[in-house]
Amino acid sequence: AVVSTQSGHYGRDNKFEEVEDRHRKAIAPTMFSGDAAVHNLQYCMRVYPHLQNTGGFFICILEKQQVEERTQVKASEIETIADLPDKTENKDENENEESKSEEAKTKENDDDSTECKPNIHKDTNVLVDKMKWKNFQGYREDPFIFLKPDASAFDSLKDFYGLSGKNFPFSNIYVRSQETKQRNLSVTGDTIKQIIELNTNRIKVIQCGLKLFSYCKEEFSPCNYRLLQEGVHFTSRFMSQKVFQVTEKDMGLVLSGTPTHKTELEPEIGKSLLDMPKGIVVFSLAAEGIRPTIMVTVYSTVNHVKSYITKKKKVPTATLR
Repeated sequence: AVVSTQSGHYGRDNKFEEVEDRHRKAIAPTMFSGDAAVHNLQYCMRVYPHLQNTGGFFICILEKQQVEERTQVKASEIETIADLPDKTENKDENENEESKSEEAKTKENDDDSTECKPNIHKDTNVLVDKMKWKNFQGYREDPFIFLKPDASAFDSLKDFYGLSGKNFPFSNIYVRSQETKQRNLSVTGDTIKQIIELNTNRIKVIQCGLKLFSYCKEEFSPCNYRLLQEGVHFTSRFMSQKVFQVTEKDMGLVLSGTPTHKTELEPEIGKSLLDMPKGIVVFSLAAEGIRPTIMVTVYSTVNHVKSYITKKKKVPTATLR
């Protein structure tokens, strides 16, 4: 054990007798381990919080030496209330009579109050006898519903983004409600999927996986779902359409914050975007040097393009180019 003070610290080799008198009020003899062999400290372990950025722990091994024998008390040996001495014999009889009269008065008042005044809850103003008390079972989490590969929600995704059922893990896509229009489509791994399906009523899962698509209206895009920035690196590997390899100049234009006319982009990319319907496309800037590959979701309208990411993500992404 190490005991720290303002003027220094006492280590495991020190003893309580070596502690100065002015420190003995704050330092106790039990803070020193003494002889490690006597206390079997070789079977113990202390985890300090600052070493692992966690809480502090003390780990030891406890061995049960013997079972305590409990003797059964016979019924004849139990002292009953009738056998106990009456401690109220020496009290004054007048005090007993006064206490009895006061109890009788309080009982009469209680009887009157119960007959006249109903038992009404002070907060809800409802009869307590008629209130239905519910046991709190915790907050209910939405279920994890894994869609089938041939679900209708994937039809527009396959056509718009060129996703193939042979490569893209459609069987691992899940939703959180049973409504017809699912708000978000997320993906998870095979192992996590098995854990969730085998423990539906045993464990409560709050969130898992990666969110890929979010529902959008027809005015936004002919595709029912738009691609999200947080899942673009995963989904783009399976997309055969709507992924454009752009230059650093074009990436800077879409990250500027203002809509960019398609004619301002490279002629080949601008021409491809002009013949394309409205919706989310992916601009990819290849890695160079220490800069990683940058992928940005871009909203393409009839004549303009604009990055479709939040301001918090836009600033660090623009700095990487």
